[in-house]
Amino acid sequence: MLRREAYLDRVVGEVEDLAARVALLKGRFAKQKVNVKLEHYWELEYVRTTFAEFKRRVSALEDADSDQLDHFQDDVESAWKDSMNAVETLLQALP
Repeated sequence: MLRREAYLDRVVGEVEDLAARVALLKGRFAKQKVNVKLEHYWELEYVRTTFAEFKRRVSALEDADSDQLDHFQDDVESAWKDSMNAVETLLQALP
């Protein structure tokens, strides 16, 4: 149980980091012209999708029993990396 709690504490830090990057992205996206927003619509949708998946996997981790913990931790790490990569890619693509 302690291992799960320690890992969830670390995940909270990852969520805060991701939320800060998303806030930056939202600010930059709001300043863009309509054509730029339309051009990057699907990338923004991918950011939303990967973040939703990350949240779903964190919830699954919270409910996992000890035998499944390693598997769910791997899932959370993978989803976090996908989310951060999607955010960073879109940030770099915006003018």
